[in-house]
Amino acid sequence: MFRIAHWMAVIFVLILAVTASGQSVPSSPADSIDPRARTAMDRGDYLAAIPILSDALAQRPNAEAYLNLGVAFRHMRDWQKAEDTLTEGSERYPEDPRLSTELANAYLGAGDVDGARNALHRALRIDPTNLAAADLISAIELSEGEVQTALRIWNRSGNPIVERVLHNSNLEFGHWTVRQANAFRPGKMMTYRQWRTTQLRLLETGIFSNVGVDVEPAPASNRYNPIILTSAKSNDLGNLVFGIAKGAFIETTYLDYWDIAHSGVTLNSSYRWDYNRKRGEVQLHAPVPFPGILFLNATGLWRSERWDLTRVLQTDAGTADRFDFKSTGARLEFKYIPHYRFDFGGGFEYTNRAANGGLTRLLMDGSNSGKILFQGSIRLADGRYRNRLHVEGFVARRNIMGDLNYSAATAEMNHQLLIQKDSNTVFVWKLKGGTSRGQLPVEEYFVLGLDSHSGNLLRAHPVAEHGHYGNAPMGTSFALSNMSVERRVAILPLFNTLNLPFLDVKGQFFLDTGKTFDREHLFKEGKLHVDTGAGLKFETPTHSLNLIYGRALREGRNVLFAYIEKRW
Repeated sequence: MFRIAHWMAVIFVLILAVTASGQSVPSSPADSIDPRARTAMDRGDYLAAIPILSDALAQRPNAEAYLNLGVAFRHMRDWQKAEDTLTEGSERYPEDPRLSTELANAYLGAGDVDGARNALHRALRIDPTNLAAADLISAIELSEGEVQTALRIWNRSGNPIVERVLHNSNLEFGHWTVRQANAFRPGKMMTYRQWRTTQLRLLETGIFSNVGVDVEPAPASNRYNPIILTSAKSNDLGNLVFGIAKGAFIETTYLDYWDIAHSGVTLNSSYRWDYNRKRGEVQLHAPVPFPGILFLNATGLWRSERWDLTRVLQTDAGTADRFDFKSTGARLEFKYIPHYRFDFGGGFEYTNRAANGGLTRLLMDGSNSGKILFQGSIRLADGRYRNRLHVEGFVARRNIMGDLNYSAATAEMNHQLLIQKDSNTVFVWKLKGGTSRGQLPVEEYFVLGLDSHSGNLLRAHPVAEHGHYGNAPMGTSFALSNMSVERRVAILPLFNTLNLPFLDVKGQFFLDTGKTFDREHLFKEGKLHVDTGAGLKFETPTHSLNLIYGRALREGRNVLFAYIEKRW
């Protein structure tokens, strides 16, 4: 929905900027233009003005003559003569930003966007506060989706100033979460920080399939209206059936109900019916009307799994390496996004455990755990090169409703570099490591591998084999590197069908390396695992479905797998 609206708004801004800058130059005391030419241009008779301006330029060359003749040629749609005239004028009068700005209009008329951009950058180097050049180049950058670049240039001149904030082009906010998440302030300068923070907060609510922001000129001079554009998720029969069926290939059923009674609260649930890896989860996701929105998650989780550690233990434990594990737990978490560059959160989790196995050092008993959770992220760069540092972990103690003392934490550094804009070719690199303290229950060990929702990706090592967990490297600490090159294949517009606004289809090649370490010396450790392969990625604004073929080079195993990943 809002991709079409975005282009319409941008074209309107672009036309407005071109039209405004394309008027004949007003007279000034130093204006040496023949009055006949001025009169002809004022009444729009550029054909009559051109010979008069040409004679004046030949006899008395000055910046005004070049500028007005260039304007006249442009209005006659003689783009080449307009470009030649204005280029010559800007070379002879390099300190006059009007010539470069008008040259940009001529380039745009001829369809040369890059030429226009270069001319406008030249005008802004001459006069960084040139509002006409700033408006025009910002419109160009917005039309190409370069929001950050557009607003950074615009902001140098103290613009644009927010008149009022609209929602889906309406004067009133259509949902309370939009009003609460809005970071724009009327009367203040519009910035990329406000733009991106608003978008991330609304995507985090989970009730919108897509979120965008457009800009339109307001009636007042130099004022603009940011338009927050949202596509709400629906609960119709088709979407409910799709949710139930979409996880069939991973033996999972999903049932979701979005925005209950327009409250912003969402119910998400799933059940994996794999006989050896049964898992049920119910989650209530609730935005709270706190400045900037506070997000609360209440989750209930049940697991019934079979494990076989034969492949990963250092020594054969006989029948002791095969056991059943069951647990029932509840978790309450909060997350807050005060600024798009950083967020933080925390919470509490209680787990009632039951395991029967012979490896007592892995706490295969009925010991329960109570954990304090924490997490936080910071974005250090957010341009052509983007990165993010994310840290999360927990502390389990006997004095917080549990029987066990242990702790663990992970840190990951995400990198993303845009290699080629036209094809959206991107280099992605994630470095991640984790460590723990205390005696870990078996289910809390770090595992490197593939599951339907994988935390630590080693993309040719499924964590389960024949339905049993224990097939991938495990340890009390680990180091991991995930590298991939992704290139867009197509964008499939779905127009919010099945609560999917679009699918960005990408081809990818990857190389993963990872090591695990075990201070208890139960699991194999220290071996560098190397996985490589290729696949397809189907991206939505918040998640991606990955279909991959991978090969473990050290073990010589091949894997065909599908997994879901949350985008950062």
